[in-house]
Amino acid sequence: MNTNEYDSAARKRYKKRGLYTDPQGSRQIFLNELSHRLIPSLGDFLLALLAGICSGAALMLNANPLWILAAALLPFCGPFLGMALSCAAGSFRFFLKSLGKQMLEQLLFWCGATLMILIFKGKYSPSDTVPGFFTAYNLYAIITAALSAVICVLQVKRIGLISLGAFSSAMMFFVMTPLTIASWAFFCGQRHMILPALETGLVCSLIALAAGLAAFVLVRAADFRLISVLMMAALFILGALGIVEGLGLIRVSFRDRFENQKNSMQQAIHLVTYTPTATATATPTDTVTPTPTDTFTPTATFTGTPVTPTATATSTATATPTNTATVTNTPVTPSPTATFTATLTPTITPTRTLIPTMTPTNTKVVTPTPVYGIVSVRGDTGVLVRSTPALGGDVLRGIYNNSVLEIIGETVFVDGYTWISVRTNEGKEGWVTNDVLRTATPGPVFDDAE
Repeated sequence: MNTNEYDSAARKRYKKRGLYTDPQGSRQIFLNELSHRLIPSLGDFLLALLAGICSGAALMLNANPLWILAAALLPFCGPFLGMALSCAAGSFRFFLKSLGKQMLEQLLFWCGATLMILIFKGKYSPSDTVPGFFTAYNLYAIITAALSAVICVLQVKRIGLISLGAFSSAMMFFVMTPLTIASWAFFCGQRHMILPALETGLVCSLIALAAGLAAFVLVRAADFRLISVLMMAALFILGALGIVEGLGLIRVSFRDRFENQKNSMQQAIHLVTYTPTATATATPTDTVTPTPTDTFTPTATFTGTPVTPTATATSTATATPTNTATVTNTPVTPSPTATFTATLTPTITPTRTLIPTMTPTNTKVVTPTPVYGIVSVRGDTGVLVRSTPALGGDVLRGIYNNSVLEIIGETVFVDGYTWISVRTNEGKEGWVTNDVLRTATPGPVFDDAE
């Protein structure tokens, strides 16, 4: 093969990798050169694997410095921005090529994260903060991903690609990290969090793609043909739906609208074959044991002046003359007989006054009977306990079906649902919708119409 033939074959391969195999005009040549800057190298795929390893270790070890290292190792967002550029230029071929390379990078990232999760499984367990952040829509994540995509497009347009790494890592962090959470949820028994994590990553990806496409249009890197207009319109619509759903401006309720599809997917990947942990329901019994603190000793006090009894003597002398003597010129003198009668009249009347030293008081403290509810979600594996009574509230913990939650009692009506405050077995207080609980112990009944 001579030099001309070699150069011709190399040139053909170079053109085939871009948007257009035979660009015509200055605009197509510019877009073709721009697309070549977005083609990943072999090193990018290796970085994706290393970033996944650091991400899995950071999650299991609760090590924040490893999260920073994982973000720094994330590869350049070339394939991701290539999908946005292909929509601006109207090239299905380049879109599919970019999508395939992006999926390969995400697969390598997931493999690295899964490897570390399996190594540390059973030895360490992550906190609820990171999984809760990546299983619910977050305003900061959406804004960061969108702004990073715009800045990356503006920098890609420049020849030097100055200061691109930090913004690329910031955007790809919110696109790829949900894969780590989904892998942890699958292998560590939290399978009800798999679909929310994947959905969060998909929404961030759509918003970032729409923002990147808007930036390509602003820098005049778009070919306004019919096919490109249709592709741009489709991507903008998907991005807009992701924004209004993520920010809560309009409740599109993707999860509610695709409930049947989600249940079918869960059954297909055997997400409902978990073995729930039996939770004992304790019925507390109030036992009051009064403890007297004072000893009552009555004391009798006698008041009054004792009266000394006096005896009243009545003497009645009756003289009965008895003439039994014969008067012989000697007179007989009669002897009087005295009768003494004594009457004793006691007048002692004591008054008894009881003066207690102290009156004991027995106080009975009765603890109210807690009310428990059993999680019962038809066609699902459990429910998410949120920090605020809203569908967009941060997730504190996932609770399986047939688990028990203590009902605190406060209810509010938000987003078309009646929310009730509950407490988990770990003592965390949060909110769930009233229709996912059935009462397990006697207590107040909460009506959905409240």
